[in-house]
Amino acid sequence: MTSSGRPVVFVGDDPTPPDDLEAAFDVVVLADRTAVVDYLETAPAGCVVVDGSQTDRVATVAAACDASSSVPIIYTTATADGAAAAAATRAGATEYVVREADETVTDRVAAVAPTGDATDDSTTGFAATPSALEGRSRRRDREQARPSGQRIPETFDDAHFAVDEDFELTAVHDRSEELLTRDAAVGTSLWEAVPDAIGSTLETQYRRALAEETTISRETYAPSVERWVRLRVDPTEGGLSVYATDVTERHERETDLQRCEAIVETIDDGVLVIDSDQRFVHANDAFADLVGTDAETIVGMHASSFVDDATWNDWMGVAMSLTAGDASHETIEAELERVDGGTVPIEARVSPLESTDSDDVSFVCVVRDVTERNRRADVVTELLETTQALFSCESREAVAEVVVDAAERVLGFEIVTVRFYDPDAEELVLTAASETVSDLFDERRRAGTYESKMGEAFRQSEPIVFDDLRTDPRSTVHDYESFRGAMCIPIGDHGILNVGSAVTGAFDDRHVQLAQLLTASATAALERADRREDLLRHEQVLEAVEGMVYALDEDARFTLVTDPLAERLGYDREDLLGEPVSLIFDDDSSDRASDRLEDMLSDPQRDRDAFEATYVTADGERFPVEIECSLLPRSETEVENGTFRGIVSAVRDITRRKEREQYLQVLNRVLRHNLRNDLTVVIGYAELLCDRLEDRDLTAAATTLRETATDLARTSEKTRAIQYALDRDGDLQPVDVAATVEDAIDTVEIGDATISVSATGDCRAWADPGLELVVDNLLENAVRHTGAAPTVEVTVERADEGIRLSIDDDGPGIPPAEIDVVTGESDITQLTHSSGLGLWLVRWMVDSYGGSVSFARSPLGGSRVDIVLEAAPPESTDATGGDATDAAISEPADGP
Repeated sequence: MTSSGRPVVFVGDDPTPPDDLEAAFDVVVLADRTAVVDYLETAPAGCVVVDGSQTDRVATVAAACDASSSVPIIYTTATADGAAAAAATRAGATEYVVREADETVTDRVAAVAPTGDATDDSTTGFAATPSALEGRSRRRDREQARPSGQRIPETFDDAHFAVDEDFELTAVHDRSEELLTRDAAVGTSLWEAVPDAIGSTLETQYRRALAEETTISRETYAPSVERWVRLRVDPTEGGLSVYATDVTERHERETDLQRCEAIVETIDDGVLVIDSDQRFVHANDAFADLVGTDAETIVGMHASSFVDDATWNDWMGVAMSLTAGDASHETIEAELERVDGGTVPIEARVSPLESTDSDDVSFVCVVRDVTERNRRADVVTELLETTQALFSCESREAVAEVVVDAAERVLGFEIVTVRFYDPDAEELVLTAASETVSDLFDERRRAGTYESKMGEAFRQSEPIVFDDLRTDPRSTVHDYESFRGAMCIPIGDHGILNVGSAVTGAFDDRHVQLAQLLTASATAALERADRREDLLRHEQVLEAVEGMVYALDEDARFTLVTDPLAERLGYDREDLLGEPVSLIFDDDSSDRASDRLEDMLSDPQRDRDAFEATYVTADGERFPVEIECSLLPRSETEVENGTFRGIVSAVRDITRRKEREQYLQVLNRVLRHNLRNDLTVVIGYAELLCDRLEDRDLTAAATTLRETATDLARTSEKTRAIQYALDRDGDLQPVDVAATVEDAIDTVEIGDATISVSATGDCRAWADPGLELVVDNLLENAVRHTGAAPTVEVTVERADEGIRLSIDDDGPGIPPAEIDVVTGESDITQLTHSSGLGLWLVRWMVDSYGGSVSFARSPLGGSRVDIVLEAAPPESTDATGGDATDAAISEPADGP
């Protein structure tokens, strides 16, 4: 219980109130605002303590004040919080107390709780506890809610009434009716006019003044008018004369001042008030600590005592401008001069004090020490400068040296090492270290990534901090007796920064954050150095290339051009560097190159391409080229976003190849056209001779002429078929090989040949209608070159390696020399060449299907040709449902 016999109500996040509070008082612990209001409306309380250390409970203060305006309320937090103190005070808190302050919450409860002689004052008359004064804003709110006939005046003039020995009213003057009940009149008992005074200390004082015939003066709170009044009770002949004066405004000013002083003394910032004589009239302990003296000494000193003349002139200029203008405050930065000769950088918030005299320039300053803030800013600035140094490094070793230097010089670390990761050995290799300790690591220049917490920090990419390496069970100290505190900060996936100190607990979160700023810059610099080394190697390789090669940056501008390419384009190599690549393309080729690049960037699986284009030289000459290009390496994110970092291209001048193709096209077309026409004439005359000649020898000669001319014409037609087949689009589809064989047999002139076909299982392969041309040529070869009545066996089967097509004959077999030329085992020369185009057609077509062709001795005694094609899905699972073998190859008409 308090001295008044009432319990203390406690509400906060911690259900257990402070031990000393429970020891001193009877404490009722409530859970929330609602519980506090319910309690105050049904039971007496000596004081309410609201703990806002973890949760903002200002609303609880306001609710408690509304529920019982006379109960003192203390708002407390674990650490000083000026904003919380101001908010709680506005809500109606009697006092604000910091739990870690010298004066405890228990001390303040004892100071503000009602005393024993005020037992009933919580609900009665003029004797309510002074510290329970409500905020003026809430009083106005309640007043606005009253009916107009019951409004309480904002203030009243002096009131006077008199009573006789029986405490009956004998006179009611001036504004007394506002202090008494509405039906109070002469002859009415004072206790009927002021029923709340019954049983209170006020009644005791009245009776004492009458009995002892002594004058009594006191200030008290009058609930009937919700004002503070000063009462003077004078004894008279036969009674008492009572005078009441409204002192609410003065009392509120004093209360506000007390609250402000309590707040000022609990905040960390320095607060000072300077009067119109430019002297300190108030300074809190925080400001006194900044200048190195005590607050009592400061009061009365001239305000310029702790700043230089220029700063003082600035302060006065700001104060004058604020007084003359509309701004409520302005912030300036300056330096305070301490009494010991040192200086402290500060940020001062200057606010003018209201005055009716324009020459009365008084102001209040809130001063904050910005030493640590400035130091952090300096550190960040120096780290930015370090970043520039890191990015200018040309090697990993240079980056490590800069990191060690910055950690010592900028961050102030004592012992620093940098280790880079060796992926082959899975070790962290010492790369740079502080000079004073580098010899400590001679025997441990390499450390496995699984041998210590240093390796764990690297593997997990998370920093590790040791308060004391000697006692921390996580540490694996290797005879580093001078180390106590330590931390390990990963440098991306490149390595780790180790920092040590001779002081236990030397590192906290702030040190980790600063070190991570440094390692983040180091990571970026290392990646840049790696790219630079790779680029340098590539440039060295490309410079040595005799071919035509160039490289582009992300803006499609030349970063490298080999001499052969520059010479072919008619430029000096240096003149091309930095120029856009579009300079050397003609318009159509430039658009085509852009389209190819877009295609590569939109396909994550595609990083290279080849295409033909036309270049334009410095003097306007155009020449065809073939370009093979490869995108420069990109990160996964860059690939997903389609980011272009550059490209390397190898160029081949295909002028001669294009000329040869043109020559061959002309020759092929003219030769085939003329040859076919001429052979048609020859064949016609040969047939005429065969019909009209009667001489057997001449007839035989004419027959031979006709057959030779026919074979030559067939070769010309085969050439045309080959060209058409090789010029097709190359799209493959499922083809039934067995059905293709049957169709081919129907079209080939087999004469007296015996052809058998054996097909096993589903024989669909990836090919196109041109497969029938392959089978035609193989059957023709087997029938025409094997004698009078040849035997040919065709087998089609689904094997493990794919669909196998085998053709056996009983002829003399294909000459081995011709097989070697077709398969590429022998070069084509005057002495070694293939006598026909059929086998070439077979090889080229099968190659285009991705299949294989092989030759062997047939069990029938002649040749065996095996073709293996990639198997297509069985027909039942073919989405198209069509049969590709139904279509035969269509040969275009040959033009003139």
